[in-house]
Amino acid sequence: MTVATSIIDVNNGNAGWTKANVMDALETAFSQLGLNSGTEATGVPQACITPNGSSYAVGTLNAEWYHANGGDQGSDFDWGSQLTNRYLVTEVGSDYRLVKVINGNAPYYAVFVDQTTDEFIYTRHGFETGDSVRYAKDQTDTTLNIGTTVTIDTVYYVIKTSRDRFQIAASLADANNGTQIDLDGYSSGSTVIDIWTQEAQQASDYINPTIEIYKGDKIEFENTATNSTNMTVCMNTDVFNTNQRVVYNDSTYNSYPESETSISYRVNPTNISCVPGANLTWDTSSRPQTETEPTVPTSELHPAIENIPENNGITKYIYCSESTATAKGEIILLPGFISHNTTYNNYYKYTVPASGGRSELKLRIWRYGYNDGKLGGVTIHSIGSGWNAEEVITIPGEDVGFNATTGDIRFGVRTPETSTNGYDGTAEILVTTIGGGSSMFQKHKDGHFGVLKVENDSTKKYGYTYYCLTLLESASSHWKLYISSGSGWEWLNRAGTNSSVAIGDTLGRFTGHQGLDWGTSGGEPNHNSSSLFNVSGNATPTSYPLQIRTYRAQAPQDTNFSIIQFCSIINEVVTVNSTISFCVGDGYGSGTFDLDDVFLGGVIEYAPTSDDFIIRTWLPGYTHAGGWGTIYSVTQEPPTDYSIVRNAFYGYMRGNTSSSSFSDVYFQNINSPDADETSVYYRNNTYDKYNGIGIGSNADYFKPIKTIPISQKMIPCPYYLPDDFAILQVTTTPGLIAFRPGDTVTISASEVYTIVVPSYTSQNTGLDGISNNTTSGTLLLARTT
Repeated sequence: MTVATSIIDVNNGNAGWTKANVMDALETAFSQLGLNSGTEATGVPQACITPNGSSYAVGTLNAEWYHANGGDQGSDFDWGSQLTNRYLVTEVGSDYRLVKVINGNAPYYAVFVDQTTDEFIYTRHGFETGDSVRYAKDQTDTTLNIGTTVTIDTVYYVIKTSRDRFQIAASLADANNGTQIDLDGYSSGSTVIDIWTQEAQQASDYINPTIEIYKGDKIEFENTATNSTNMTVCMNTDVFNTNQRVVYNDSTYNSYPESETSISYRVNPTNISCVPGANLTWDTSSRPQTETEPTVPTSELHPAIENIPENNGITKYIYCSESTATAKGEIILLPGFISHNTTYNNYYKYTVPASGGRSELKLRIWRYGYNDGKLGGVTIHSIGSGWNAEEVITIPGEDVGFNATTGDIRFGVRTPETSTNGYDGTAEILVTTIGGGSSMFQKHKDGHFGVLKVENDSTKKYGYTYYCLTLLESASSHWKLYISSGSGWEWLNRAGTNSSVAIGDTLGRFTGHQGLDWGTSGGEPNHNSSSLFNVSGNATPTSYPLQIRTYRAQAPQDTNFSIIQFCSIINEVVTVNSTISFCVGDGYGSGTFDLDDVFLGGVIEYAPTSDDFIIRTWLPGYTHAGGWGTIYSVTQEPPTDYSIVRNAFYGYMRGNTSSSSFSDVYFQNINSPDADETSVYYRNNTYDKYNGIGIGSNADYFKPIKTIPISQKMIPCPYYLPDDFAILQVTTTPGLIAFRPGDTVTISASEVYTIVVPSYTSQNTGLDGISNNTTSGTLLLARTT
């Protein structure tokens, strides 16, 4: 059994290396160690960027999108103020019959009647062709008749001509044939009445119908007094669920739906349970529009999201009886341009068809619902491939709520508008590469960051871990590697590998639930001491060559285990900057945790300190940096926004008040003061004597220590280093001996090790009692023979 080793020279062994050189070398190391998971895809659309080149590519309701072609639509898209849609609800057996009612002043002048086109004018009337409607139901005042052709309390049939206009026909056949009634006059009355009421002509009419309403309008259900059951409205359920109610003026619903798996608190809960004879009113402005497709493909971007509709963007509403299971129907919230501020913004969907080697691409075009329908953003909602940078496409305006031609949205070579408020700019679709095998999952061309996707157990719900690696230069001139981990990585609709900045959520963010899968700052990678490792030394670091050294266990030991080490070559001397391992594989946590419940996201650090040696296990990113610097306590009991509860190591570190790691110090106890640390067993017949009397030579013990736990503070210990990695105490003469990575330690002809991390001090007084004659320390070794 031996350990496979390699040396990767950063920038081909030359000084003057850059972040990009370091990230390239890391990518090679990950490939050699088998850490890169997934299948490579090129030409993957990543984000849409505005014509003016906003650095924040997501741009949902970003004013820079106004400057795109089709960005400004003017007053044609102002649909007017908020309206209330009324429905009379009656029970028919075990079902509901819903009859739509339009009320107001009788249409006695041209604002309501267009004699030229024979159309009635009612904003967002909601009728469909073929609907039977009764004009002025139960009225007897003949002054409400409309000319000579439309009389009170009479049934007609709707011919829908537009969202805001309709004609009427004398029969259903006429309606289907488009044969309208001639409107030859107006009403002379001005009474506020139920002007139009849907009329059931047969038993199946309007039974549990699907209702469509534009987001921002209100809906009012009149639960008829003769009904026997209470009525309510629920969200994201197919049947009545008391915890999924939706009620009037529901403004508490926020942008973090993952926190509302049980929606039990509401503003103004009047008639949340609408009894017979009462009305239930719902202001839809505080809810997202209806959606049947996930926000993104959950298999890749959101593996941690549980099967709760709010979490993947699927949104459904129903009206329902609280006690009769079959009395229910769906409410569809449509996008619209109502002059009313809403909590969630409107969008239209458009699919760019596949072409040649280019896949189809699903887009959402976001609109300001209360600002003349101006363009607010374009986001991507599918994983594509085969796209070129600056791909030329046109989204027809009429397909996304705008006018034809003038409302078209163009993509191609990014081009700003020709003049201020010219609204003729061309947007751009940014593309990236998704790696696997020989490539990292993501890698920025300038080396700002990379994402490592690790497969631990593909059969498990949380079987993959995503590590975000960010390279930054600190004020002390160290080059730092910051590591954060999570169960999913959201790169879509972020600038990502096209980003011009080195930090922030524009690179991407971890997915899942806040407090479970990521802490605060919107899931963006943390840059604090809980995830910090030195890539270089602090004295003109790029002036010296840099290496990445790797050590990987071989079968039959755990081949998932490996060590990665950053070394500077200073005056031809190998100097260790940091040494780490990623917690990888299904060998972790056997009998303690299961990756169907938690994700594995730890980093192990091997650190020299004087002549002792530290193994430190990190839960990376657990502490939170506020404003890049303020470290908050990691103790969050019970869990809060700062917690990462789903990380497997949280079960050990939840009570750690000082840091987000556990450290085992392996104490060098040969001729050293005792310490309350881990002491390695050592016996020496030559020196273990008093007054000439000592132990026998058979008691001598000076061996490598194997089967090392990643932390003795974790019980039960989730993992032990493979036996080919060992710790050895050393004392040797003379006192100026230096131990270097790569040096050989021979235990016997068949047991030879390479030094991975040396921790030692020179010119000590050893067991021989001679001052400055001994070098003593603790070494991390990898067996090579």
